[in-house]
Amino acid sequence: MIPSALHFSRFRAFLEPARIELAPLTIVIGKNGSGKSVLTRLPLLISGGLWPTSDSVLDLSAGGISHASRYDDLIYQRSSQPFSIGAEISDGPNNLQFVTTMRYVLEIHAPGIEEFELRRDGNRVLRLRLTQPEQLAARTATFAAQRGEDETEALVQVSFSGLFPTTIDGDAQIAADVSSARAMFEASFKAPSYLGPFRSEQGALLQVPRQGIRDLGPRGERALDIIADDWLRGDGQLLAAVGDWFEASMNARLKLEGLNGLARILVHDSARDLDVDLSETGAGFAQVFPVVVQALARKRGNLNAKVVIVEQPELHLHPGAHGEIADLICSTVSACGTDVRYICETHSEQFITRVRRRIAEGTFPASSVRIVSVGHQAAVEDPVEPVRMIAIDESGAPDSWPIGVFDEAFNDLVEMRKAAQDRADDGL
Repeated sequence: MIPSALHFSRFRAFLEPARIELAPLTIVIGKNGSGKSVLTRLPLLISGGLWPTSDSVLDLSAGGISHASRYDDLIYQRSSQPFSIGAEISDGPNNLQFVTTMRYVLEIHAPGIEEFELRRDGNRVLRLRLTQPEQLAARTATFAAQRGEDETEALVQVSFSGLFPTTIDGDAQIAADVSSARAMFEASFKAPSYLGPFRSEQGALLQVPRQGIRDLGPRGERALDIIADDWLRGDGQLLAAVGDWFEASMNARLKLEGLNGLARILVHDSARDLDVDLSETGAGFAQVFPVVVQALARKRGNLNAKVVIVEQPELHLHPGAHGEIADLICSTVSACGTDVRYICETHSEQFITRVRRRIAEGTFPASSVRIVSVGHQAAVEDPVEPVRMIAIDESGAPDSWPIGVFDEAFNDLVEMRKAAQDRADDGL
Protein backbone atom coordinates (compact mmCIF):
# COMPACT_ATOMS: atom_id res chain seq x y z
CA MET A 1 0.00 0.00 0.00
CA ILE A 2 1.06 3.58 -0.58
CA PRO A 3 0.10 6.85 1.18
CA SER A 4 -2.98 8.31 -0.49
CA ALA A 5 -4.12 11.15 1.81
CA LEU A 6 -3.23 13.20 4.88
CA HIS A 7 -5.69 14.33 7.56
CA PHE A 8 -5.43 17.11 10.13
CA SER A 9 -7.55 19.38 12.28
CA ARG A 10 -6.61 22.27 14.61
CA PHE A 11 -3.08 21.66 13.38
CA ARG A 12 -0.68 24.62 13.22
CA ALA A 13 -2.27 27.31 11.02
CA PHE A 14 -5.26 25.13 10.06
CA LEU A 15 -8.38 25.19 12.19
CA GLU A 16 -10.94 23.18 10.22
CA PRO A 17 -10.64 19.45 9.47
CA ALA A 18 -8.92 18.86 6.14
CA ARG A 19 -8.09 15.95 3.89
CA ILE A 20 -5.20 16.34 1.44
CA GLU A 21 -5.28 13.81 -1.36
CA LEU A 22 -1.81 12.69 -2.46
CA ALA A 23 -1.41 12.20 -6.19
CA PRO A 24 1.70 10.64 -7.72
CA LEU A 25 2.88 14.27 -7.99
CA THR A 26 1.47 16.70 -5.44
CA ILE A 27 2.58 20.32 -5.88
CA VAL A 28 2.17 22.69 -2.94
CA ILE A 29 1.88 26.43 -3.63
CA GLY A 30 0.98 29.53 -1.64
CA LYS A 31 2.30 32.77 -0.25
CA ASN A 32 5.07 32.96 2.34
CA GLY A 33 3.83 32.13 5.82
CA SER A 34 0.68 30.42 4.56
CA GLY A 35 1.62 26.99 5.94
CA LYS A 36 3.04 25.30 2.82
CA SER A 37 6.00 23.78 4.65
CA VAL A 38 3.75 22.50 7.44
CA LEU A 39 1.76 20.42 4.96
CA THR A 40 4.80 19.41 2.94
CA ARG A 41 6.55 18.06 6.03
CA LEU A 42 3.52 16.39 7.62
CA PRO A 43 4.45 12.90 6.28
CA LEU A 44 7.71 13.16 8.27
CA LEU A 45 5.78 13.86 11.48
CA ILE A 46 3.41 10.97 10.78
CA SER A 47 6.33 8.67 10.00
CA GLY A 48 7.93 9.52 13.34
CA GLY A 49 4.67 8.75 15.12
CA LEU A 50 4.52 5.30 13.48
CA TRP A 51 8.02 4.23 14.49
CA PRO A 52 7.69 0.87 16.27
CA THR A 53 9.53 1.98 19.41
CA SER A 54 8.05 5.49 19.72
CA ASP A 55 8.03 6.51 23.38
CA SER A 56 6.28 9.82 22.71
CA VAL A 57 3.16 10.36 20.65
CA LEU A 58 5.01 12.63 18.23
CA ASP A 59 8.67 13.34 17.54
CA LEU A 60 9.34 17.05 17.03
CA SER A 61 12.61 16.14 15.27
CA ALA A 62 11.16 13.48 12.96
CA GLY A 63 13.03 13.27 9.68
CA GLY A 64 15.99 15.20 11.06
CA ILE A 65 14.25 18.58 11.06
CA SER A 66 12.53 20.73 13.67
CA HIS A 67 8.75 20.69 13.32
CA ALA A 68 8.21 22.99 16.31
CA SER A 69 10.01 24.24 19.41
CA ARG A 70 7.31 22.96 21.75
CA TYR A 71 4.48 20.48 21.40
CA ASP A 72 1.83 23.13 21.96
CA ASP A 73 3.18 24.93 18.88
CA LEU A 74 1.52 22.15 16.87
CA ILE A 75 -1.94 23.24 18.02
CA TYR A 76 -3.93 25.95 16.29
CA GLN A 77 -3.29 29.18 18.24
CA ARG A 78 -1.68 27.05 21.00
CA SER A 79 -5.13 26.48 22.43
CA SER A 80 -6.13 23.89 25.01
CA GLN A 81 -8.41 22.28 22.43
CA PRO A 82 -7.65 18.85 20.94
CA PHE A 83 -5.91 18.52 17.58
CA SER A 84 -5.74 15.62 15.13
CA ILE A 85 -3.49 14.18 12.49
CA GLY A 86 -3.89 11.03 10.44
CA ALA A 87 -3.39 9.41 7.07
CA GLU A 88 -4.76 7.03 4.47
CA ILE A 89 -3.00 4.28 2.56
CA SER A 90 -4.36 2.49 -0.48
CA ASP A 91 -3.55 -0.13 -3.08
CA GLY A 92 -6.41 0.87 -5.36
CA PRO A 93 -9.61 -0.88 -4.28
CA ASN A 94 -8.52 -1.23 -0.64
CA ASN A 95 -8.14 1.70 1.72
CA LEU A 96 -7.07 2.11 5.35
CA GLN A 97 -7.45 5.33 7.31
CA PHE A 98 -6.50 6.36 10.83
CA VAL A 99 -6.96 9.63 12.71
CA THR A 100 -5.44 10.22 16.14
CA THR A 101 -6.76 13.05 18.30
CA MET A 102 -4.46 14.49 20.95
CA ARG A 103 -4.52 17.14 23.63
CA TYR A 104 -1.53 18.97 25.10
CA VAL A 105 -0.76 17.99 28.71
CA LEU A 106 0.96 20.86 30.48
CA GLU A 107 2.25 18.68 33.34
CA ILE A 108 4.41 16.57 31.01
CA HIS A 109 4.85 19.17 28.24
CA ALA A 110 3.72 16.64 25.66
CA PRO A 111 0.51 15.52 23.96
CA GLY A 112 -1.65 12.69 25.25
CA ILE A 113 -4.07 10.68 23.14
CA GLU A 114 -7.75 11.41 23.58
CA GLU A 115 -9.25 9.49 20.68
CA PHE A 116 -8.24 7.07 17.93
CA GLU A 117 -10.22 5.86 14.94
CA LEU A 118 -9.35 3.25 12.33
CA ARG A 119 -11.39 2.73 9.14
CA ARG A 120 -11.15 0.21 6.33
CA ASP A 121 -12.75 1.08 2.97
CA GLY A 122 -14.75 3.82 4.68
CA ASN A 123 -16.16 1.52 7.34
CA ARG A 124 -15.18 1.88 10.97
CA VAL A 125 -13.01 -0.88 12.38
CA LEU A 126 -12.42 0.64 15.80
CA ARG A 127 -12.99 3.85 17.69
CA LEU A 128 -11.31 4.48 21.04
CA ARG A 129 -12.35 7.34 23.31
CA LEU A 130 -10.56 8.22 26.56
CA THR A 131 -13.01 8.03 29.44
CA GLN A 132 -10.96 9.60 32.23
CA PRO A 133 -9.22 12.89 31.34
CA GLU A 134 -6.88 12.52 34.31
CA GLN A 135 -5.35 9.50 32.51
CA LEU A 136 -4.37 11.58 29.48
CA ALA A 137 -0.68 11.36 30.35
CA ALA A 138 -0.74 7.69 31.40
CA ARG A 139 0.97 5.03 29.31
CA THR A 140 -2.01 2.71 29.80
CA ALA A 141 -5.48 4.19 30.17
CA THR A 142 -9.15 3.28 30.07
CA PHE A 143 -10.85 3.85 26.74
CA ALA A 144 -14.41 3.30 25.57
CA ALA A 145 -14.19 1.08 22.49
CA GLN A 146 -16.66 0.84 19.63
CA ARG A 147 -16.02 -2.09 17.33
CA GLY A 148 -17.15 -1.89 13.75
CA GLU A 149 -20.30 0.14 13.19
CA ASP A 150 -21.73 -0.99 16.53
CA GLU A 151 -22.46 2.04 18.73
CA THR A 152 -22.19 -0.06 21.88
CA GLU A 153 -19.18 0.91 23.99
CA ALA A 154 -17.03 -1.44 26.05
CA LEU A 155 -14.30 -0.34 28.44
CA VAL A 156 -10.81 -1.58 27.58
CA GLN A 157 -7.28 -0.91 28.77
CA VAL A 158 -5.17 0.52 25.96
CA SER A 159 -1.47 1.31 25.61
CA PHE A 160 -0.15 3.52 22.82
CA SER A 161 3.21 3.72 21.13
CA GLY A 162 3.31 6.82 19.01
CA LEU A 163 0.07 7.44 17.15
CA PHE A 164 -1.19 3.84 17.27
CA PRO A 165 -2.38 1.57 20.07
CA THR A 166 -0.06 -1.34 20.75
CA THR A 167 -2.16 -3.31 23.23
CA ILE A 168 -5.94 -3.49 23.57
CA ASP A 169 -7.11 -5.72 26.38
CA GLY A 170 -10.28 -7.70 26.04
CA ASP A 171 -10.53 -8.33 22.30
CA ALA A 172 -7.77 -10.36 20.68
CA GLN A 173 -9.24 -10.07 17.16
CA ILE A 174 -9.48 -6.27 17.24
CA ALA A 175 -5.97 -6.08 18.71
CA ALA A 176 -4.68 -8.24 15.85
CA ASP A 177 -6.50 -6.13 13.24
CA VAL A 178 -5.03 -2.91 14.66
CA SER A 179 -1.55 -4.43 14.83
CA SER A 180 -1.81 -5.51 11.19
CA ALA A 181 -3.01 -2.04 10.14
CA ARG A 182 -0.17 -0.37 12.01
CA ALA A 183 2.38 -2.56 10.23
CA MET A 184 0.95 -1.48 6.87
CA PHE A 185 1.09 2.21 7.81
CA GLU A 186 4.65 1.78 9.09
CA ALA A 187 5.71 0.22 5.79
CA SER A 188 3.99 2.93 3.75
CA PHE A 189 5.46 5.85 5.67
CA LYS A 190 8.82 4.32 6.48
CA ALA A 191 11.76 6.73 6.10
CA PRO A 192 10.38 9.31 3.65
CA SER A 193 13.06 10.86 1.45
CA TYR A 194 13.06 14.56 2.36
CA LEU A 195 15.10 17.46 0.98
CA GLY A 196 14.68 20.84 2.62
CA PRO A 197 14.99 24.21 0.91
CA PHE A 198 18.64 24.76 1.86
CA ARG A 199 20.96 22.06 0.63
CA SER A 200 24.54 21.36 1.72
CA GLU A 201 27.47 22.13 -0.51
CA GLN A 202 28.90 18.97 -1.99
CA GLY A 203 32.67 18.89 -1.66
CA ALA A 204 35.06 16.00 -1.31
CA LEU A 205 33.85 12.91 0.53
CA LEU A 206 36.31 12.71 3.40
CA GLN A 207 35.67 9.08 4.25
CA VAL A 208 34.96 5.87 2.39
CA PRO A 209 31.23 5.87 1.55
CA ARG A 210 29.03 3.72 3.72
CA GLN A 211 27.47 0.64 2.20
CA GLY A 212 23.82 0.49 1.25
CA ILE A 213 23.07 4.08 2.21
CA ARG A 214 19.39 4.87 1.63
CA ASP A 215 19.03 8.42 2.96
CA LEU A 216 20.24 11.71 1.49
CA GLY A 217 19.69 13.63 4.72
CA PRO A 218 17.37 16.66 4.99
CA ARG A 219 20.04 18.95 3.52
CA GLY A 220 21.20 16.46 0.92
CA GLU A 221 24.40 16.05 2.88
CA ARG A 222 24.67 12.37 1.97
CA ALA A 223 23.99 12.74 -1.76
CA LEU A 224 27.66 12.22 -2.59
CA ASP A 225 27.68 9.19 -0.27
CA ILE A 226 24.96 7.55 -2.38
CA ILE A 227 26.73 8.39 -5.63
CA ALA A 228 30.10 7.13 -4.35
CA ASP A 229 28.62 3.95 -2.87
CA ASP A 230 27.06 3.07 -6.22
CA TRP A 231 30.29 3.97 -8.04
CA LEU A 232 32.51 2.01 -5.66
CA ARG A 233 30.34 -1.06 -5.06
CA GLY A 234 27.55 -0.96 -7.63
CA ASP A 235 27.40 -0.56 -11.37
CA GLY A 236 28.10 3.19 -11.43
CA GLN A 237 24.94 3.86 -13.43
CA LEU A 238 23.58 6.38 -10.93
CA LEU A 239 26.62 8.61 -11.46
CA ALA A 240 26.23 8.19 -15.23
CA ALA A 241 22.55 9.18 -15.05
CA VAL A 242 23.28 12.24 -12.90
CA GLY A 243 26.10 13.23 -15.26
CA ASP A 244 23.85 12.85 -18.30
CA TRP A 245 21.21 15.09 -16.73
CA PHE A 246 23.70 17.84 -15.90
CA GLU A 247 25.17 17.73 -19.38
CA ALA A 248 21.77 17.87 -21.09
CA SER A 249 20.09 20.34 -18.72
CA MET A 250 22.87 22.49 -17.28
CA ASN A 251 25.46 22.23 -20.07
CA ALA A 252 27.98 20.91 -17.57
CA ARG A 253 29.92 17.66 -17.51
CA LEU A 254 30.27 15.90 -14.17
CA LYS A 255 32.70 13.21 -13.18
CA LEU A 256 33.68 11.52 -9.96
CA GLU A 257 37.33 11.45 -9.01
CA GLY A 258 38.34 8.71 -6.59
CA LEU A 259 41.47 7.76 -4.67
CA ASN A 260 41.66 4.86 -2.20
CA GLY A 261 37.87 4.81 -1.83
CA LEU A 262 37.60 8.57 -1.25
CA ALA A 263 35.71 10.61 -3.80
CA ARG A 264 34.77 14.08 -4.97
CA ILE A 265 32.50 15.41 -7.70
CA LEU A 266 34.13 17.53 -10.37
CA VAL A 267 32.48 19.86 -12.89
CA HIS A 268 34.18 20.79 -16.13
CA ASP A 269 34.59 24.57 -16.42
CA SER A 270 34.52 25.13 -20.18
CA ALA A 271 35.62 28.76 -19.84
CA ARG A 272 38.88 27.72 -18.20
CA ASP A 273 38.97 24.26 -19.75
CA LEU A 274 39.59 22.51 -16.44
CA ASP A 275 37.76 20.42 -13.86
CA VAL A 276 36.79 22.09 -10.59
CA ASP A 277 35.25 20.76 -7.38
CA LEU A 278 31.46 21.03 -7.28
CA SER A 279 31.75 23.25 -4.20
CA GLU A 280 33.72 25.77 -6.29
CA THR A 281 30.91 26.23 -8.81
CA GLY A 282 27.93 28.54 -8.45
CA ALA A 283 25.34 27.99 -5.73
CA GLY A 284 22.84 26.69 -8.27
CA PHE A 285 24.93 23.60 -9.10
CA ALA A 286 25.44 22.72 -5.45
CA GLN A 287 21.78 23.28 -4.57
CA VAL A 288 20.35 21.25 -7.43
CA PHE A 289 22.80 18.34 -7.14
CA PRO A 290 20.95 16.62 -4.22
CA VAL A 291 17.60 17.18 -5.99
CA VAL A 292 18.87 15.39 -9.09
CA VAL A 293 20.45 12.59 -7.04
CA GLN A 294 17.22 12.14 -5.07
CA ALA A 295 15.09 11.86 -8.22
CA LEU A 296 17.40 9.58 -10.18
CA ALA A 297 18.25 7.42 -7.15
CA ARG A 298 14.51 6.88 -6.55
CA LYS A 299 13.98 6.21 -10.25
CA ARG A 300 16.74 3.57 -10.32
CA GLY A 301 15.89 2.02 -6.94
CA ASN A 302 18.89 3.26 -4.95
CA LEU A 303 16.24 4.92 -2.79
CA ASN A 304 13.02 3.02 -2.10
CA ALA A 305 10.97 5.51 -0.05
CA LYS A 306 7.29 5.57 -0.93
CA VAL A 307 7.11 9.28 -0.08
CA VAL A 308 9.60 11.65 -1.71
CA ILE A 309 9.54 15.28 -0.59
CA VAL A 310 11.48 18.25 -1.93
CA GLU A 311 11.07 21.89 -1.01
CA GLN A 312 11.92 24.56 -3.56
CA PRO A 313 13.85 22.36 -6.00
CA GLU A 314 14.39 25.46 -8.13
CA LEU A 315 16.34 27.32 -5.43
CA HIS A 316 19.30 29.33 -6.82
CA LEU A 317 18.65 28.13 -10.35
CA HIS A 318 18.21 30.32 -13.40
CA PRO A 319 14.50 30.34 -14.38
CA GLY A 320 15.41 28.55 -17.60
CA ALA A 321 16.41 25.47 -15.60
CA HIS A 322 13.17 25.30 -13.56
CA GLY A 323 11.40 23.47 -16.35
CA GLU A 324 14.24 20.94 -16.58
CA ILE A 325 13.76 20.10 -12.89
CA ALA A 326 10.02 19.72 -13.48
CA ASP A 327 10.72 17.32 -16.36
CA LEU A 328 13.10 15.32 -14.16
CA ILE A 329 10.51 14.92 -11.42
CA CYS A 330 7.74 14.09 -13.89
CA SER A 331 9.90 11.40 -15.51
CA THR A 332 10.68 9.94 -12.08
CA VAL A 333 6.98 9.85 -11.17
CA SER A 334 6.17 8.19 -14.50
CA ALA A 335 8.92 5.58 -14.08
CA CYS A 336 7.89 4.72 -10.50
CA GLY A 337 4.19 4.51 -11.33
CA THR A 338 2.01 3.81 -8.31
CA ASP A 339 4.98 3.05 -6.06
CA VAL A 340 5.74 6.66 -5.12
CA ARG A 341 4.09 9.84 -3.92
CA TYR A 342 6.19 12.88 -4.82
CA ILE A 343 5.44 16.05 -2.84
CA CYS A 344 7.00 19.22 -4.20
CA GLU A 345 6.67 22.67 -2.63
CA THR A 346 7.58 25.38 -5.11
CA HIS A 347 7.62 29.11 -5.73
CA SER A 348 8.36 28.65 -9.42
CA GLU A 349 5.85 29.56 -12.09
CA GLN A 350 8.13 27.94 -14.69
CA PHE A 351 8.06 24.64 -12.79
CA ILE A 352 4.27 24.45 -12.82
CA THR A 353 4.00 25.72 -16.39
CA ARG A 354 6.29 22.92 -17.57
CA VAL A 355 4.14 20.32 -15.80
CA ARG A 356 1.01 21.79 -17.41
CA ARG A 357 2.72 21.77 -20.79
CA ARG A 358 3.61 18.08 -20.50
CA ILE A 359 0.00 17.33 -19.60
CA ALA A 360 -1.26 19.26 -22.63
CA GLU A 361 1.23 17.41 -24.84
CA GLY A 362 -0.05 14.10 -23.53
CA THR A 363 3.32 12.96 -22.13
CA PHE A 364 2.25 13.22 -18.48
CA PRO A 365 -1.26 12.29 -17.34
CA ALA A 366 -3.41 14.95 -15.70
CA SER A 367 -4.65 12.34 -13.23
CA SER A 368 -1.12 12.06 -11.81
CA VAL A 369 -1.05 15.68 -10.59
CA ARG A 370 -2.78 17.61 -7.83
CA ILE A 371 -1.94 21.16 -6.81
CA VAL A 372 -2.49 22.05 -3.16
CA SER A 373 -3.12 25.78 -2.86
CA VAL A 374 -2.57 26.98 0.71
CA GLY A 375 -4.38 30.16 1.73
CA HIS A 376 -6.35 30.00 -1.52
CA GLN A 377 -8.38 32.97 -2.72
CA ALA A 378 -9.66 32.85 -6.28
CA ALA A 379 -10.89 36.46 -6.34
CA VAL A 380 -10.59 39.51 -4.11
CA GLU A 381 -14.24 39.26 -3.06
CA ASP A 382 -13.95 35.56 -2.20
CA PRO A 383 -13.18 34.25 1.29
CA VAL A 384 -9.77 32.69 1.88
CA GLU A 385 -9.80 28.89 1.82
CA PRO A 386 -7.13 27.42 4.12
CA VAL A 387 -6.51 24.61 1.61
CA ARG A 388 -7.83 24.14 -1.92
CA MET A 389 -7.19 21.08 -4.07
CA ILE A 390 -6.68 22.20 -7.69
CA ALA A 391 -7.15 19.69 -10.49
CA ILE A 392 -5.66 20.11 -13.97
CA ASP A 393 -7.56 18.98 -17.05
CA GLU A 394 -6.15 17.24 -20.11
CA SER A 395 -5.40 20.58 -21.77
CA GLY A 396 -3.22 21.64 -18.84
CA ALA A 397 -5.76 24.13 -17.47
CA PRO A 398 -6.38 24.31 -13.68
CA ASP A 399 -9.95 24.36 -12.39
CA SER A 400 -9.10 27.30 -10.13
CA TRP A 401 -6.15 29.57 -9.42
CA PRO A 402 -5.23 31.78 -6.46
CA ILE A 403 -4.85 35.51 -6.92
CA GLY A 404 -1.44 36.92 -6.04
CA VAL A 405 0.40 33.71 -6.86
CA PHE A 406 2.63 33.85 -9.97
CA ASP A 407 0.73 36.83 -11.40
CA GLU A 408 3.13 39.54 -10.23
CA ALA A 409 4.96 39.67 -13.57
CA PHE A 410 1.69 40.11 -15.44
CA ASN A 411 0.58 42.86 -13.03
CA ASP A 412 3.94 44.63 -13.37
CA LEU A 413 3.67 44.43 -17.17
CA VAL A 414 0.20 46.00 -17.04
CA GLU A 415 1.47 48.80 -14.79
CA MET A 416 4.54 49.34 -17.02
CA ARG A 417 2.33 49.76 -20.08
CA LYS A 418 0.01 52.07 -18.17
CA ALA A 419 2.96 54.18 -16.97
CA ALA A 420 4.39 54.37 -20.49
CA GLN A 421 1.02 55.46 -21.84
CA ASP A 422 0.64 58.09 -19.09
CA ARG A 423 4.07 59.49 -19.90
CA ALA A 424 3.22 59.59 -23.61
CA ASP A 425 -0.04 61.39 -22.86
CA ASP A 426 1.88 63.96 -20.79
CA GLY A 427 4.32 64.49 -23.63
CA LEU A 428 7.29 63.11 -21.68
